[in-house]
Amino acid sequence: MRKFHAVATAAVLAAGLLTATASMATAFDSKMSDVIAHVKADPNYKVIPLQSSADREWFMDECHALYGKKISKEQFVADGVKQFPSFEASFKELADLITA
Repeated sequence: MRKFHAVATAAVLAAGLLTATASMATAFDSKMSDVIAHVKADPNYKVIPLQSSADREWFMDECHALYGKKISKEQFVADGVKQFPSFEASFKELADLITA
């Protein structure tokens, strides 16, 4: 169930949409809800095209790793740019938001 929730959260973030619910109980889920709200309200945020389930799973794994301090902001951005070369600004903004 957690993996499904994580994939769903990534899909919402990628789409630039927000559907926060009371069921977002963990600290990570709360943080991601805040991140989603922020990027949705930011007209300059370039939405990362997480089209496949593999992309969404990769993205959530990276977000978890950054949030859990298993990787640095710099590594998060570098990994993101490797997957999505023209989205460096989006990954930088996400890194700042996730670690704030």
